[in-house]
Amino acid sequence: MDVFLMFVFVCELSICFAYQNLALKKETWQLHPYPNGHSWTSDKAVDGLKSDLTADGRQCTISGNYKTRAEWRVDLGGIFSVHNIFIYYRTEKAMQDKINMYAKRFLGFSVYISNTTQKEDGVLCFRDIYYTRATIPNPINFSCQYHGRYVIYYNNRTHPPFPKDYDEYAYNELCEVEVNGCVASGFYGESCSIPCPQNCQEGHCHITVGTCLGCIAGYSGNKCDKRCTENTYGFECSQKCGKCRNRSQCNHVTGTCPKGCDKGIYGDKCVSECDENTYGQNCSNSCGFCLDGEQCHYIDGRCLNGCSSGYTGSHCTKRCSKNTYGPGCSLSCGNCLYLYGEQCHHVTGDCPSGCVQGFHGKNCTEVSSFLPVSTSDIVLAVPLYSLAALLGASVIAVIILGIKMKKFKMNVHQQTNKVTVYEAMQFKSGANNDNSNPRVESFYEELQEKDRSPHYDNWRIQELQKREAKPRRGKMRLQIYLCFIIKNIV
Repeated sequence: MDVFLMFVFVCELSICFAYQNLALKKETWQLHPYPNGHSWTSDKAVDGLKSDLTADGRQCTISGNYKTRAEWRVDLGGIFSVHNIFIYYRTEKAMQDKINMYAKRFLGFSVYISNTTQKEDGVLCFRDIYYTRATIPNPINFSCQYHGRYVIYYNNRTHPPFPKDYDEYAYNELCEVEVNGCVASGFYGESCSIPCPQNCQEGHCHITVGTCLGCIAGYSGNKCDKRCTENTYGFECSQKCGKCRNRSQCNHVTGTCPKGCDKGIYGDKCVSECDENTYGQNCSNSCGFCLDGEQCHYIDGRCLNGCSSGYTGSHCTKRCSKNTYGPGCSLSCGNCLYLYGEQCHHVTGDCPSGCVQGFHGKNCTEVSSFLPVSTSDIVLAVPLYSLAALLGASVIAVIILGIKMKKFKMNVHQQTNKVTVYEAMQFKSGANNDNSNPRVESFYEELQEKDRSPHYDNWRIQELQKREAKPRRGKMRLQIYLCFIIKNIV
């Protein structure tokens, strides 16, 4: 017994030399405090007094009687790296080599360290499943090399039957709880003087070997010196990168894609597919006229369920052609009047310039019982018919004028021939007549001389030209008049 106490004293002295009691005089709490205002309050377990382990010594925390659950905790005031925990429990001065009747209340306990007041949020440091009343030491010392803010003691008697040395009720009978560790955060080693690796989460590392108890976002490994790879990022490299361009690695901390996104994806982390009728690289392309306004394929822009009425093609950007319209360009245009090479409307089938003669209706598919004449047709037909009438009148006038000219020439020629024949006959008869007139003979001889003279020929030509010029000038006046009328009409 003396050897055991000496071992505990030396061990405690060495621990205290290397580490400090983080729980000393810190804030505490317990479940089911002892009633009637007794001084066995929860803070007695961290007051630093442990010389009297009896109830009368007023140095122990004692909970109420006949409870199936017992719980106590201490708030260290911050997150610290813990090395080990000492617990002194109530003995009522019973010697260790004798059976301690209060040990049966202590058997089966557990200790947790957590960053919250809930033990379920922390880690289990120790659970008693082996000790008996004869073997459990006092104080009991166990390793708890974790980091946390709350140290939680817990015991229960909720699931009988229990081992034979266990009491049927659970108690808090804690005379002192010492939580030994490094006061300065971010250090480890026996003297708490070695800095933890740079990327340890909150600067905490294992108190003896210096391995990180967790890494900051973007790093992994025992000492958190490895960046996240293989398209991962964040805490413990547990998050997957989005669809970064060409499957490049995202930022190991934030998950953003420094080189941009793959086609059809947008956002800093490239996790959102193109929407709002866009697609392609950086969602910079607009979808076509997909059926019912649906979103096209976010990468290549294809309309997966077909096109809206009036459009065709895989991207639904081509209007119906070849005199078709409507859903799937499956309908044929009606009997439209195509003035400029256009076709019917690609969606509705309406004819933009009206219908050909003999048809009417919205799409020019109904046969007319009469031939309607529109105002535009009348306006266009009046000048055309006027022009045709004038041209016809001009042709008739030219023909009549030509006939008259021909008749005039024939009359002139006949008159000339009559004069010549008459003169010749008179001369002939006079020559045979004995009673011939000398004046006639003299005139005839003069006429023959003029007829043989070149001046006489010129004179006859000039006379004929004057007679032909009169109807020609009339014809020219008619042509000028017709040109003037046609110009004004056109």
